[in-house]
Amino acid sequence: YQEMSAPHLPKDGEDLREADYMTACWRWKYREITGATSLEALAKEGNLVLAFLENWWSFLQKAEPKSRFLDLTRLPWNALPAPSSQDPHGIPAEVKTSIEAIQTQRRSWLLPKTWTVQRAQQDADGIKPWPMDTPVNGKRWVNVVFGDLGDGNKGDWAFLENPEFQRKGKWEGYFDWLATQHDADRKAIEAATTSGQPLQNEAELRERLAAAETLLDMLGKHPAGLPIDPKAVIVQAPRVLRLPVPEGTDRFKAKGRLDLNHPDAEFATIQWLATSDTPPDPTQIIPGVLTIWKRSSKANQVTMGDFNQMKSVFPDSLERRLERVSQNFYFAEGKGPGVYYYNDIQLRDLITPEQSTFLKQRLIDWRFVREKSLPKNMAPEWDQQALEAVFEFASRAWRRPLLDEEKEKLTAIYKDGIAKELDRESAAREVLVRVLVSPAFLFKLEQGSEPGIHPVQPWELASRLSYFLWSSMPDAPLRNKAAQNTLAKPEVLQAEIKRMLSDERATALAREFAGQWFEFHGFDGHLKVDATKFPEFTPELRQDLYQEVVAFFTHIIRNNRPVREILEADYTFLNERLAKFYGIPKVQGSELRQCKVDQYSRGGILGMGALLTKTSYPHRTSPVLRGSWLLHNVLGTPTPPPPNDVPKLDESVAAAKTLRERLERHRADQACSVCHDKIDPLGFALESFDAIGRLRTVDDSGAAIDNSARTKDGHAFAGLPGLRTYLQGREPEFYTLFSRKLIGYALGRTVLPSDKLLMDEMRETLTKGDGTFSSAVLALVQSRQFENRKNE
Repeated sequence: YQEMSAPHLPKDGEDLREADYMTACWRWKYREITGATSLEALAKEGNLVLAFLENWWSFLQKAEPKSRFLDLTRLPWNALPAPSSQDPHGIPAEVKTSIEAIQTQRRSWLLPKTWTVQRAQQDADGIKPWPMDTPVNGKRWVNVVFGDLGDGNKGDWAFLENPEFQRKGKWEGYFDWLATQHDADRKAIEAATTSGQPLQNEAELRERLAAAETLLDMLGKHPAGLPIDPKAVIVQAPRVLRLPVPEGTDRFKAKGRLDLNHPDAEFATIQWLATSDTPPDPTQIIPGVLTIWKRSSKANQVTMGDFNQMKSVFPDSLERRLERVSQNFYFAEGKGPGVYYYNDIQLRDLITPEQSTFLKQRLIDWRFVREKSLPKNMAPEWDQQALEAVFEFASRAWRRPLLDEEKEKLTAIYKDGIAKELDRESAAREVLVRVLVSPAFLFKLEQGSEPGIHPVQPWELASRLSYFLWSSMPDAPLRNKAAQNTLAKPEVLQAEIKRMLSDERATALAREFAGQWFEFHGFDGHLKVDATKFPEFTPELRQDLYQEVVAFFTHIIRNNRPVREILEADYTFLNERLAKFYGIPKVQGSELRQCKVDQYSRGGILGMGALLTKTSYPHRTSPVLRGSWLLHNVLGTPTPPPPNDVPKLDESVAAAKTLRERLERHRADQACSVCHDKIDPLGFALESFDAIGRLRTVDDSGAAIDNSARTKDGHAFAGLPGLRTYLQGREPEFYTLFSRKLIGYALGRTVLPSDKLLMDEMRETLTKGDGTFSSAVLALVQSRQFENRKNE
C-alpha cells in the first residue's frame, strides 16, 4: 500500500512506460547473464511499480490466456535475443528497437478519448460501411490493403466503394479521374510509339496504365455475376490494391463493406485500410485496424473470444488509474487475471457520477426483467419505478414540473388499470395515453389567469425558445436552466441562444422560418413543372434544389453569418448532380458541400433554382411572379391586388416577339402600370434563368435574353449582379422585413403596431453591428414581447 502512493506512480495522462517493464522482464529472463537478483531490485532500479512488473512477467512468460492478439505482444518479446556476454548490463540496440515496436503495436489498438479498437469491433450487417482514410501529402500512389487476419481467406470478400481523393481542398471521384487518366496515358504511349519519340517518365506512365487497367477491369464486376455498384470493386483478402493518384493529392478516402451474399461469408474475418506508406503484410493481423465479420457467425465467436482475452488483460479505457492494479495484485495474492484488470465494484468507484447513476438504474431494471414473471413481493417496487418513469415522461411531454394533484391523477389511472386486471405494462400505457392526449402536451399552454402583462415562467420561456429555434421541445440543458430559475438572466440567455443556434436542431429554423418567409416550404413536393418541356426536372433534382436552400439557411444560422449574406453571398451548397444542372464544373459526390459560385451567376437565394422555379409558370418564366416575389419577400413592399377588369397578358406569338414586349404592351394600360412599374424591372433582371432555374442566353422564341432593367425612379441594372447591387442599396428595407418576419414567427402571431419599436431596434442592431443572425435573435428574445405575456 505504501507503493501505491509512491511518488513515481504514473498519473492520469502520463506514459505507462510499457517498454521499461518489458525491458526489465527481458533482463529478468536472462538474469544468469545480466546478473539481475530479483524483480524487486529491477523495479527499484528502474523506478517501476513492483506489482505491475510482476504482472507483466506473469503475462509475458506464460502461454495463457490464449489469444492471437495477445500473441502480438507476447511472441515478439519471447523472440528477443539474449544480451551480449561482453556487455551483460547493456541493452542491445536491436532489443530496444524491437521493444519499442511492440509498444507501438500494442498502443495502436487505442483510439482517441480512451476508446479502443477491440471494444469497437463490429458485426457486419450489410447496412453500415466502414471507412478508410489516409493522408497522401503529394505522393503518387495509395495502397488499399485487405487483410485476412492470418486465419485464411475463406469468405474474405469485400467491396471497395466510393473512393475519393482531395486536391486543393476539393473532393473528387477517384474512378472518374482514373478512367480519364487511363485514356490520356494510353494515347500518350500510342503517340510516342507511332512517332518513335522517347516518352518522358515512360516507366512510371506504363506502371500507372497497368494499374488503371487492372482496376477498371474489376469495376462493377462481381466474380459470381451478382449485381454490384458500377463504381465499386470487390476484392478477396489477402490483397493489396496499388492505386495511382493525381499529382497534388492531399487525402484519400473510401468505404469498405463485407460481401454478405457470398456463400462463405459465415467464415469471413477481414481487415482493411488505406495508406500512402509501405503497406503491412495482409496475410497477418494488422494491429490497430478494425476487424469485420458476419453477425452471429462462428467466426464472430472465435475472433471476439480472442479480442475479449486482450480486453481482459489490457482494458484500455481506464488503464491510467493504475492504483487499482496494485490492489488486484495484493488482493489476489499475485494470481489476478491481467495487467490492468478491474472488477465491477472497482469500476463503479472510478466512473463519473452520471455513469454511476446510469449503472445503478440498469441494475435496478435488471432485477425486474431477469425473471419471466414478476415476483409478487417485488410488485410494489415495480409500481413505484413505473410511476416515477411515467412522471418523468409527463414532465418532459408537458414541458414543466408536474403538480402534486397531477401526479395523483396519473397514479389513480395506473391503479385503476391494475384493478381492472390489466398487466402492469398495459396499465402504464394507459397513463401514457392520458399524458399524450392532454392539452398540456398538445398546446403550448401559458398561465393566463390574471389580466395584464406578466413575465412568462421559466418553463414557458424554455418552451418559447426551443419551439422558436428548434421547432421542438426543450432539451435537458434548457430544462435544467429553467429548473434553476436562471434562464432569464441575460448572460445565461445569451449563452443558451448561442448553443441552440449552433446545434444541428437549428436546421428546423432554416426549414420552417426561412421556408415560410421565402415560400420554398414544401418545394421537395413541387409538381407544377411541365414535365414534357422539362424532362430534366426529376424528383431527385427537385430534392437537391430543396436541400440546397435548406443547407444554405442552415449554414447562415448555425455559423452565425451576417444576415446580408442571404442576398449577397458568393456561395451556395451543391452536389455533383446539382452542379451539373447549374453548369458548374469540378463538383463530385452526392453530398452537398459549400461552393463559391459567383463567377457562374449564382450565390445567395437570388440564384437558387428552387426559388426561380417556384416563381415561374409550369412552361415559362414570369418576370411578374419573380418581381412580385422580390417586392413582397425581399423588400417588404406590398402591391395592391389587380383590378377585376385587368386584361390578361396576350400569350400569342403574334402579339409580340418576346415576353418583355408583351409585358411592355400590358404595362401601357394605366390600370396595370401602377403595379407593373414596380414589379417588372425586378423580374426582368432574372430573365437569364429559365423556368427551372438554368442559365440561358436565348428565350423560348430564340431571341437573345435581355436582362436589363430600369425602375420608375431611374435606377438601371442588369442581370443577377446588377439586381444584387440594387438590393444592397435598399438594405434597410430588407432588414426591416427580416425583423418583422422573425418577430411574427417567434411569437406565433400577427405583428402589431406596438412591435414597431422592436423592429426598429432589431434593424439598428443589424445595421450598426456585425449584422449576424444571432444578434437579431438575441435582440428579439430579450424583448418585452418575448419575455412577457399579455393576458386579456
